[in-house]
Amino acid sequence: MLVSVIIPVYNSENTIHRCIESVVISLERVTKDYEIICVDDGSTDNSLRLLNEIASNNPKIVVVHQDNAGAATARNKGLELAKGEYIAFNDSDDEWLENHFEVLLEVFKKYPEIDCLSGNHEIEKQKTQFLTPIDENLFKTSLKSQLLKNYFSPQNSMLKHTVWESGIKFSSGMRYAEEGFFFNWITKEHNACFINQKVSQSILHKQRFGESGLSGNLKAMEQGELFNIHYAYKNFGISWHFYIFAKCFSLAKYIRRILIVKIRNIKGNTNA
Repeated sequence: MLVSVIIPVYNSENTIHRCIESVVISLERVTKDYEIICVDDGSTDNSLRLLNEIASNNPKIVVVHQDNAGAATARNKGLELAKGEYIAFNDSDDEWLENHFEVLLEVFKKYPEIDCLSGNHEIEKQKTQFLTPIDENLFKTSLKSQLLKNYFSPQNSMLKHTVWESGIKFSSGMRYAEEGFFFNWITKEHNACFINQKVSQSILHKQRFGESGLSGNLKAMEQGELFNIHYAYKNFGISWHFYIFAKCFSLAKYIRRILIVKIRNIKGNTNA
């Protein structure tokens, strides 16, 4: 099988159909050799019923149910079941752009040494000052660059099955910043790259932080990010000096996010 796509689902009855449809459209521009593994994480709305209805019309869609344990556990469950040479992800409130899979697969074919690749979510371009250029719009990442700025998110990333086989997985005990933990580990052990091109977007066009959902809890997000930095210091061999710098840089970003949310709320109240 060419590719497995893993989608954790929790209370997404209003977005799950569009989420899955976008993945199917993107995949079938290139191949029919795929599977989509949807892991319902104990939804209390109609998500599971809708997933079963969607799967009844497409045998390539697999639906798995688990008690609520968080997105990290759901993604690990999907990884355990995945059969594809490549593994990709989506979130149940996000959609792939039509050329999502084609863009990422072409880079893998051109650079077979790459193990993991990510594009942009929501934005067309972003600053790449911490990365090493390889080709136009393609950059090599490193553990240090990843600790300073998270260029990877599941919904816009794809990796070779061999990465999962090497023992790397999401930290099931984490509810915040578990994505950073996963991709930090990958950049430490494997050849990970970033293509500065938009490949996915939010269905509801939520802000990247400061709104509802897990991304809305800025303090918990920051605690998770600081944990990841500390874990990298203890386990991945970053220096003491870089550890302190990365923590200070993270705290500065945290303060900036708080200010952005406050200004956004003030403007919202003024326009109301």
